Amino acid sequence: MSQADELTTYIAALADLFEVAQQSLGEAANLSKQECRVINVVGQFQPVIMRGISERSGLSITNTTGIVEKLVRKKYLRRERSDEDRRIIKICLTPEGEKIYAMEVENYRKVSRAILNALDKQEQQEMLRMMRKATHHLTQEKTALKGLDL
Repeated sequence: MSQADELTTYIAALADLFEVAQQSLGEAANLSKQECRVINVVGQFQPVIMRGISERSGLSITNTTGIVEKLVRKKYLRRERSDEDRRIIKICLTPEGEKIYAMEVENYRKVSRAILNALDKQEQQEMLRMMRKATHHLTQEKTALKGLDL
């Protein structure tokens, strides 16, 4: 097994742990996986336009519109017209949506703590150093990643 294959296996296992954390929140709040994903995107980038939610969540604009509509009806999201251009509608979390987003962040934090708790202090520092380095590099290479033109 190549190093890239081994790393892929570990990253997939970690992604699965974070997905389990998101699913448990979704089940507790009676939200679908896609609704949780949209709340997460809006929580991170609010106010955000529909196209931004679609791009960041990996959902089509049609699916995004339907999910946002459901979340507005459930009172987790609200629409705001832009002061600069009244045609632009920005999406924000409501106070209830903020609570859901905070719970989601806390669930992710629990998974991160569990990962770090498996390591000693020196290993934790080394892991964080490597994650910072990899994240910095990948952020600069984001355009190439979008096209998977590595």
